[in-house]
Amino acid sequence: MSAQIPSLLPSISAILLLDSSDGSRIASKYYGDFMLSKKGTISKETEDMRDKFEKTLHKKTRTISAKSDVEVTLVSSMTSCFKSGNGLKIYLISEPSESELVVSHVLEGFYDALKGILGGSIEKAVILDNLELLMLLIDEFLDGGYILECDARRLMGRVLMRSPEELSGGMREGG
Repeated sequence: MSAQIPSLLPSISAILLLDSSDGSRIASKYYGDFMLSKKGTISKETEDMRDKFEKTLHKKTRTISAKSDVEVTLVSSMTSCFKSGNGLKIYLISEPSESELVVSHVLEGFYDALKGILGGSIEKAVILDNLELLMLLIDEFLDGGYILECDARRLMGRVLMRSPEELSGGMREGG
C-alpha cells in the first residue's frame, strides 16, 4: 500500500463567473472530484449540487464590492477568492489548505489577462460575446485545476497568439 502524497503544486477546485445581481452562472469549470456526485460522474445530482453551491456563494458575497482588491471568504468549507467586474464576479475556489495569498495573486493575473483580452472592460455582455476567448483563457490558465500560468501578459499572448512584447496598453507591470 502506498500512501497518497499531497501535491506541492497549488491547485484550484473551481473557477466561476457569476452574475452579480442574481448569482446565475455565466461560465464555470470544476476540477477533480469537487462537486461531483457520489458516482463520480456529472449528472443531474451534480448540477443540483453545483447550483446550490453557487447560490450559497452568491448569497454570502453579494454585498461585497471587491472592485479594486481580491476578497477572500470561506463557503461550504472551501476558500473562495473573488473579484468583481461590471455585473459579474469571478471566483476561484480552493481547498482551505491552499495559501490565500497565492490564490489571490493567481486571480489577479487571471482578471488582468481577461481585462486585457476583452479590451479593458469586464462586463457580462462583453464576456458572453467573447465566451470562446474566456474558455481558452481558462484552459491556458489551469490544467486539471493546477495553475499553469498567472502572468497576465503571457496568458494574453497565448490566447491571442501573440508574443507578450507585441501586447500593449492597460497592463500594469508584473502581471
